[in-house]
Amino acid sequence: MNTAILEREIAAEMQFHPASSREAAWKAAEQALAVRRVLLAEAERRGITVEEGAGAVREVAEEAQIRRLIEHTLAVPDVTDEECSAEYAAHPDRYRSPTLYEGAHILIAADMRNKAERDIARERATGLIARLEKAPERFGALARELSDCPSKSAGGALGQVTETDVAPELASMFAAMVPGTLCPIPVPSRHGYHVLRLDQKSEGRTLPYTAVEARIRERLRTQAWAAATRAFIAGLVAAESDR
Repeated sequence: MNTAILEREIAAEMQFHPASSREAAWKAAEQALAVRRVLLAEAERRGITVEEGAGAVREVAEEAQIRRLIEHTLAVPDVTDEECSAEYAAHPDRYRSPTLYEGAHILIAADMRNKAERDIARERATGLIARLEKAPERFGALARELSDCPSKSAGGALGQVTETDVAPELASMFAAMVPGTLCPIPVPSRHGYHVLRLDQKSEGRTLPYTAVEARIRERLRTQAWAAATRAFIAGLVAAESDR
């Protein structure tokens, strides 16, 4: 294949391989394209083909060809009941209901890429915390007056949320806070600085096996197929290198 064309392909593929540097993204894209070529060659060798179109349609056809190759070649035993129960016994924390938090916040919005805006927002949030430490009952009123979040209409109340419902920074702080307290420092997020209050916390609990058995079985099936696929690709790549 022409080197210039290959470089254009790698450059186009890089968008699907974010990395810490351009060199790392380039290498990952190059490896992905190499694996793709090996898989398509193996599909052709086995007579596994699909109708091709042009442009994006061709890419879809190649993906279908690779998928058929994997499906027709790999024979992965189904997950047993014993494997499911062993997974549950070994990793019960994976199968817990989420911790529920009830709290409120006042958002002082800022462009966090702008140091001047960031500093002003942090100073305002710090001042609000000082006021609320003296008069915690004013939280709702100050939220309605000053918050830049739509929750201001509810006095800053967030309702019942899990860690996935709020910004990661807020989730981490909620996890560390004691119910009934105000966070003593402003909490930064990509939106600005938050004045945070935690009202209640309901710890998650391990769910009964019967409630998560189907999820466990699907998880183990996915892992088994992924491992078998990696081994299959590694074998093809090794065979290609030996030629």
